[in-house]
Amino acid sequence: MTGGWRIGVLAVAMALLVLGGGRAAMAEMVLCSQFEGRLVRADGSPAAGIPVRRDWRWSFRDRTGSDSVTTDAEGRFRFDEVRGRSMLGGLLPHEPRILQTVTAGSGGDETILWRSQKANYAPWGEFGGSPRRLICTYGATPDYDGPAYGTCRFE
Repeated sequence: MTGGWRIGVLAVAMALLVLGGGRAAMAEMVLCSQFEGRLVRADGSPAAGIPVRRDWRWSFRDRTGSDSVTTDAEGRFRFDEVRGRSMLGGLLPHEPRILQTVTAGSGGDETILWRSQKANYAPWGEFGGSPRRLICTYGATPDYDGPAYGTCRFE
């Protein structure tokens, strides 16, 4: 009986959609958490006016996205939370995988600041479960010495 489980899942999903107007079945998930950082040069001075970009890929839905900001005069930057919605993601057990890569610079002169794979939908799940500030070094060679691959460390 191949495909029988699919019919069962579809029946449950349809029932939830009809009974709950779609809201009960639609799960909202934190794909990328809000975070703040400070970009500095090797000598510790602020890296002002540098574009910072976050790219992400949600493997469950095969969805990608990106957002970008520019550092202020003190090298500060901030990314807002990215949320995803999925009816099946709220019903079916699965292992979340969201790959995030944050880079600074442009035109081939880019530094990988942060690259990690988030394995949950919790706010700040990629940061150990609590809000964090990062300090990242522009132009440095990325490594695994910090909380993720890149040049960022927790401030």
